[in-house]
Order: sequence, then C-alpha cells, then structure tokens
Amino acid sequence: MGRERLLSLLLAITVLLTGCRFSLPLSRSATPTPDFVLPVEASPTPPAPATLSVTATLLPGAVLTAPPVPTPPSSSAEQVLILAGTPEGPLTLDPALVRDVESAFVVQQLFRGLVRFDRALVPVPELAERIEIGPDGRSYTVRLRADARFHDGDPITAADVKYSLERACDPALADGDGRALPAWGFLRDLVGAQARMLGRRSDVPGIEVVDERTLRLHLVEPSPTFLLRLALPVASVVKRDAVERGPDWWRQPVGSGPFRLVRWTDEEIVLGRHPQYRPAPAYLREVRIRIGPAALSPLNQYERGQLDVAAVPVWAVDRLTAPESPYRDQLIAQPLLGGTYVFFNPGVPPLDDLVVRRALIQAFPRAKVAGVTLQGKVPLAQGLIPEGMPGGPWEATVLPYDPGEARRVLTGRSLRVEVASAGSDVAIMLGQVWRRELGIEVEVLQYDWPDYLTELDARRLPIFVFSWVADYPDPEAVIDALFAEESPNRPIDYRNAAVQELLAAARRATDPQERHALLLAAQQQILDDVVVLPLTFDVEYLLVAPRVRDLPVTPLGILGLERVWIAPERAAR
Repeated sequence: MGRERLLSLLLAITVLLTGCRFSLPLSRSATPTPDFVLPVEASPTPPAPATLSVTATLLPGAVLTAPPVPTPPSSSAEQVLILAGTPEGPLTLDPALVRDVESAFVVQQLFRGLVRFDRALVPVPELAERIEIGPDGRSYTVRLRADARFHDGDPITAADVKYSLERACDPALADGDGRALPAWGFLRDLVGAQARMLGRRSDVPGIEVVDERTLRLHLVEPSPTFLLRLALPVASVVKRDAVERGPDWWRQPVGSGPFRLVRWTDEEIVLGRHPQYRPAPAYLREVRIRIGPAALSPLNQYERGQLDVAAVPVWAVDRLTAPESPYRDQLIAQPLLGGTYVFFNPGVPPLDDLVVRRALIQAFPRAKVAGVTLQGKVPLAQGLIPEGMPGGPWEATVLPYDPGEARRVLTGRSLRVEVASAGSDVAIMLGQVWRRELGIEVEVLQYDWPDYLTELDARRLPIFVFSWVADYPDPEAVIDALFAEESPNRPIDYRNAAVQELLAAARRATDPQERHALLLAAQQQILDDVVVLPLTFDVEYLLVAPRVRDLPVTPLGILGLERVWIAPERAAR
C-alpha cells in the first residue's frame, strides 16, 4: 500500500530527516525475531540487517494453519500505551484507501484480514484458521475462524471477506480511476480484479464463496507474494452495513481487529481493547496516539516520562548512548526494509536529458551525506533494494561521485532545475551542492503536505527526496512498487520496456535463482538510466520505556500491538 509520509514520530521512522516518506508500508501485525532488535551501544555504527527468508509454506500445495493461542502475561500494571503519531494525523481509516504509514498503523489495529505476519515475517492465518494453496499455485482455499467477530459482535463470514475485497477493487473509491487504488498494486492478480478496477464488471469472480466459513481465491497466474500482500490493510475485512452509512463511515468504524476506535480529537486518537477479538483479546486496555500539537517534540516528551516510545534523530543518538545517559539501555536500532532516494523525473524538462541527470548525480556526494551529515548512523545504499531483503544479495553499481566530469559535460550549458520539498533538509543540500559544484540555477520548491501529494500523484515533481519502506518482505515491494508502469505508487514518469519485461517475468517466476537474476537486472537497468540516486538504507532509532514489553519493532516498522503489554514499574527496572 504505500505512499509518501512525513517523518512520523513512531511508525517506521527513519533517521534521515527527509521530511517525507512513501509507504503504505503498512499491513502490520508482525513481531520481531530476537536478532531484529539491536540494543544500541555508545557511538553505534549502523547495525547489520538480519536476513529474512520466505519459506516453502508459500509454495503450491502448502497448507497453513493458525498458530497456537498465546498465554497472557501476568501484570498488575495499568495496560495503557502512549505513543506519538504525526501532527497531521491519519489521512483515512478506510483500509481500501490507506496509502500513508500513520493511517496504516492505526488501521491495522482496527481491522484485520485473512492473514498476518508471524515473528519471522511469514504470513500465517489471522481471521482464517486454515489456508490451502492449490497444486497449481492458482487457488487458495480459506477456512475462516468460527469465533471471528466484528466489533459489534456479529460473526465475520466468507461473504464479508468477498464484499471487502471486491469493495477494495471498486473504481468509484478513486473517482473512477481504479489504477489509482492500492488494490491495483496488491490484489490485481485475483481473477477479474483488474476488470473490476477498470470498470468493466461489478464483481470479482476470483473470489468464490463456498459456504458461510469457506471461500476460494483464484489467481490469474501463480504468485510467490500473494499471501504476503493479503497481510496488508487493503485486504482487511470491513462490515458492509457500517460502510454503507456514508463516505465518512471510517470516522466511527465497526472494525475486525484487536482494538476499536474510542475517540479521535484534534490532539489524540484513543483505541480500546476489542474483547471478542480472537484468538485472544489484546493485552493492552488502551492505546493513546498523540497527534496535532500534542505530537510535537517526542524526544522531549519521552524524557519527561510522557511517552512510552519515541523516535530518535541521529543527532541525539550519541548523547543518549553516552556512559552517563540513563537511556543507554532503552535505545534500539532497527534496520528497515527501506531506503532514502533522490528521484529525477524524466518526464519534466530538463530532466528528460540523460546527460543532465548523470551530471546532477555525479555532482552530489552521497557518501558524505551518510558518513558526515548523518554521522555514520545509517549505511550508504548499495542499490535500490535494501540490505536484509529476502533473496539477496542485492548490491548494484551506482554512478560514482565525479564532480569534475559533471562540470565538463555541462560546460557552456545554461541550466535551471527545481527540487521539490515538503520540508526536506536533503532537498536544500542538493540545491547548495549543485549551485556550488555546477554553477547552475536551482530553485527549491516548498510545498505543504496536501499539495505535495497531489503533485506526486500526478508525477509532476521534478527532483525530490523521499524514503520508502517495503510493505511486505519481498524485493518487489520496493522495485516493482516504485518502477512498474502499472504501479499506483510509481512517483515519476519513467518508461523502459526492457525494465517492464524483467519486472513482469519476476512476478511470475517461482524459482528463487531465476527471480533473483531478473530483479537484479531490472535494478541495474534502472540505475543505468539515472532516474534515481540511492542515498541510504534506513535505520529506525527508538527509545522504548522499560515497562513496555514485546513491542513489535521489525524491518517493516512497528506492527500490530495486540501482544504488547505493560510491566509493573518495579519489574521494569
């Protein structure tokens, strides 16, 4: 799902203060394996990412069953978690329309779908109790939990799932443009889904209701990532009569997840435990997410004891890890399946000239940004696909820094370029460097957030910096999402038939080695076309109060909160 976001104070935050972040990252219900969360030592270097793997449970013929019911912890502490969101707050709580990370984070607490991610970020049944993948890889037979309930107590049926998935493919949700829907990127391999999103039919025949608790999903062709994408917000189950109350139904939603919406004000979103959530109710009684002015200065709020979790900018890491710091043991560094990039839109002159794009990239010292400006707290990106992404290694050849060559090829040319920003420090840095090194005219265009998103959706931004965190643990969640011509998340007007053929072949490939070769080739061709400059692979630095237990900080960001609990203060020390 994904679109840009401002740096949020909690939800999958990077240390690079770009001022924005793509992603939908976010179907979130996973918890980390122990080596995903790394305690920070004094003056840390960026931690090496853990290597994930998608197992054979996703292959044709596999059967997935729900994991055991967890044993609730024993704690006398008040089970209330206090977090900080962004000043803007969620853009929507409609699962079918979620594109920003903060909205996705809240949505995944309120709604759930057929599957979630387990501790290894492998999909396991959620509202389903059993999933059988057909021998040809084109069909998925799903048996729902008998005790799955909406927040109003009504049972969740196969018809509810069919309604929810078909609704997510309804072009009316995007003013008739089905290609703009998150479902276009995540559900289009269901038989009939593309036709539904293009307005050619009113249903999705690939979603078959067998009986009240059983449905069968039919794909156009086998996909190694279909179950991963079913864990995203777009595949969440919504209640039809609640949705049909009106376009703003999501402000008072009847959800299917572990928490219900209690209150949403200008300064706070309050979520309460859904007692009928199964396999077991959430341990937390309440989650409070500060937004608006109350979301400002999270680090200061944390140090005053007003927040349980806070994002940490790179400039504060050394102070917090100093020997005398009381927060040394509370800071963690989490490598993310995401990166920060500079995009050069070939659809906007003079960036339609490859020579100009090459010169701009050669004149920018990306290694200095990572090593000096960001104090070595994040690794220099060695390609587009982040370290730790399954199926790697993914290193590629990036155009080297060579300002002398950049000046040579631009000699005698009068050049003016524009850099778009929604508050990005790196955008300002780009302008300074290019003026100094190349002697060209650079204007940094400052946008407010809604206008920035509008321009981004129209692919009109010329040069811009943003971060992207994968929505699911697979390289296609980065390279396909950002560069496939049919992707609703594609941020620039980039077209290369050879790249599109490679990406299409990778979507169909089930052999890991073949898929790896295809994606590597696509990545290198994109870099050779110099439409993007990888800056860093992202690392999330967080302060987590000792009383907070089992917070699911993962390479995809912070996920579902249903198994988080609060320990008594004495035990937390």
